[in-house]
Amino acid sequence: MIIGWIRLAFFTLVGLSLCYLLASVYARALHREKLEKDWRSGELTGDRAAFIDRGMQAYERGLKRRLLWLIYIVPMIVFNLIFFTVNWS
Repeated sequence: MIIGWIRLAFFTLVGLSLCYLLASVYARALHREKLEKDWRSGELTGDRAAFIDRGMQAYERGLKRRLLWLIYIVPMIVFNLIFFTVNWS
């Protein structure tokens, strides 16, 4: 019985990790495209690569990057709520 729970937890974490990785790569690519578009459309001066690097560093410290952790947190909370509701009510 416990082996089944361990197997479920393992495959769930593998699946959530894959979702996190894909969402993270996609979000970074979108943000980089936005920075490149801002550079092309704006009257910005200076080095383009430095502008994009600064923007990506700001993204790494930003809220949007941290919100991606909800990919792990929300499914685990929902699973636990359903588990406890079904078994103890």
